[in-house]
Amino acid sequence: MSSARNTGAPSDRAPRWSMSKIMLPPGQQRSLAWMTLIDALGTGIFLAGNVVYFTRFAGLSAGQVSLGISAAGFAGVVALAVMGRVADRFGSRRVFIALSIVQTIGYAAYLLVHTFAAFFVLVSVLGFVDFGKSPAKQALVSLIAEAHSRVRVRAVMRSLFNGGCSVGSGLAALLLSFNSHLAEYAFVLGNALSFLACALFAMRFPAPEPAAHHAKPKRLAALRNRPFLAITAVTGVMTLHASVLLVVFPLWIVERTVVPTSLIGVLMVVNTVMCVFLQVRLARDLESLADGSRAARKAAVLLAVSSLLMGLADSRHPWLAIAMACSGVVVLTWGEIVQAASRSALSYALAPEHAQAEYLGAFSMGMAGQSSVGPYLCTSLVIGLDRIGWAILAAVFVLAGLATGPLAHRAARSLVPHISAAEGTEPLCPQPQSAP
Repeated sequence: MSSARNTGAPSDRAPRWSMSKIMLPPGQQRSLAWMTLIDALGTGIFLAGNVVYFTRFAGLSAGQVSLGISAAGFAGVVALAVMGRVADRFGSRRVFIALSIVQTIGYAAYLLVHTFAAFFVLVSVLGFVDFGKSPAKQALVSLIAEAHSRVRVRAVMRSLFNGGCSVGSGLAALLLSFNSHLAEYAFVLGNALSFLACALFAMRFPAPEPAAHHAKPKRLAALRNRPFLAITAVTGVMTLHASVLLVVFPLWIVERTVVPTSLIGVLMVVNTVMCVFLQVRLARDLESLADGSRAARKAAVLLAVSSLLMGLADSRHPWLAIAMACSGVVVLTWGEIVQAASRSALSYALAPEHAQAEYLGAFSMGMAGQSSVGPYLCTSLVIGLDRIGWAILAAVFVLAGLATGPLAHRAARSLVPHISAAEGTEPLCPQPQSAP
């Protein structure tokens, strides 16, 4: 029987830059693509302008805004732990629509916020909802896409989200130039309306049939599964690349190198462009647990090499420093994309049919935890130890990549003991078929 990987052969021969690489087929998958793009536009507008809105219009201080955002992140970790089970219990489509409506109302309510207490409560609630919707959204992919195409669909969604966020940020910059209350309202209402549009698109998706249960599932089964938590943790370590790119590397450029600070913005654009156009190509042929483990090792090598290159950017020779900085970001972005595809393959392969959203949500906790502690830990390591810190970071990536495969197969055995972890051409855990 031919492999499912060959079903997309015609599109695989398309040019590298072809838009067909980042398009989904008409129907429910195309609706998912539009939903992702609209969500990204609203998010891009809000993220680029929210600090200005909260400080200029709502009258909050920068410290108060930072504290509220931290509280939202903590609420998000809690949401990932519990909301997946809610989505499995009541249906991923239903929960996604309900939380999107809550987001619409919640973000519009920012227009009424003028005190820190109100801001703190609202941003914490929305942090819980924002993160809590993620497992339901990931489970929607399983609902409308066949098992062999889910990693590709997620790659398309990431590509569209990166592009949409960039466009949204550009719109926010345009709005900021007007310096008016009307522009400030647009930051909030634009994001709120994007969530309403997402809810309307989700209504077009089929309602999943209740999964057949042979035994009553344990409460918070994902959080009780130690092998699964181990692979979640090591995958979270691999996502330290986000902290490196967004926090550590810019600080390194400013404090330790002769590289022009203006290059930081250019390199961020390079990262975005690569993420938009290479996500789907680099996620091709990743379908199973073995594929995801292999991609994790490749990503680990790339991220380790990028760390060493960035460490060499402290050269006193300007052109050498610039070359190291540029090559470091390019290699890191390559590793970031491969690691994201690996994470998708592993998460779907390890999510049992009867508790997909719960396990997908718990799997995301590693990345959420990295977002909370990664910037501080990586900054302390690199700024404190210079090149030695970069070398230690490279070693951490390599060790995490090597550990991914054994831990993933151990987690798979804990979920389906009757399936050998040596199998690699199909997902090790049963996956629901997409609706007709």
